[in-house]
Amino acid sequence: MKVKIARLSGFCFGVKRAVDLALAEAQKAGHRAIFTDGPLIHNPQAVEMLRSQGVLPLKETEGEIDGTIIIRSHGISPQRRKQIEKTNAKILDATCPKVKKVQSIIDSHAKSDYCIVIIGDAGHAEVRGLLGFAGKKGLVIQNEDELIKIPSDKKVCVVAQTTQNREDFIDLTKKISARFKGVKIFDTICDANRKRQEELRNLCHRVDAIIVVGGRESGNTKRLVEIAKSSGIPTYFGESAGDFNSSMLKFYKAIGIIGGASTPDWVLNDVVNKLENAEPVP
Repeated sequence: MKVKIARLSGFCFGVKRAVDLALAEAQKAGHRAIFTDGPLIHNPQAVEMLRSQGVLPLKETEGEIDGTIIIRSHGISPQRRKQIEKTNAKILDATCPKVKKVQSIIDSHAKSDYCIVIIGDAGHAEVRGLLGFAGKKGLVIQNEDELIKIPSDKKVCVVAQTTQNREDFIDLTKKISARFKGVKIFDTICDANRKRQEELRNLCHRVDAIIVVGGRESGNTKRLVEIAKSSGIPTYFGESAGDFNSSMLKFYKAIGIIGGASTPDWVLNDVVNKLENAEPVP
């Protein structure tokens, strides 16, 4: 079986920074407990690897905590940070720098009486954190039908969840600009995610099927699946090599494989090795 691999794979900078920070803290912490405020990143294999090094997702933040709490790469709201500070634990901030930039844009424009429109997934951890910086002035939308949520008499500041599909973002912001006055638009989609999306679109023209590898809760991985499916190419999605059966791919001569920004290289390599070492199918 011939396998073509998309080369933009493995951890992006923000995710790698968060994981490296957690591992470095684990090495020097001794017997002190190390927690992350929820999963550090949206990849179960990476979370389990961190768990094996003594870095555990935090279940509760009530009372004092003797140890370290690491703020997840998706960021948190100011209100959530205050709750964590009450534990008197040591706090390490692993928020992705790209997410911090969006937080800053929202904070400054909310204080200037703008309605904050976030194009993204309402239930995603990053978006929940961003809404905390907007206060009561924040709205989350995903499509044109939801433009009705935007007050017509307000100044509007538009940002994106950093892992959104850039083509969809541009299309929706054009419609917002056409319908509302006083609109300021910030393309806050992570450049690494944009490049990964472009690489996938190019790959779809060169292979017969696409495999996307990443966590089921990962926003950027979900975007990759959506992009591949929208191209009309057969698309398979899973978290690890165990989710893929070479027999189901036997009709394809060339298969493209791409990992999400939070997918470790070793997980992606396991999938590649499984396909490359599969017995030929008659």
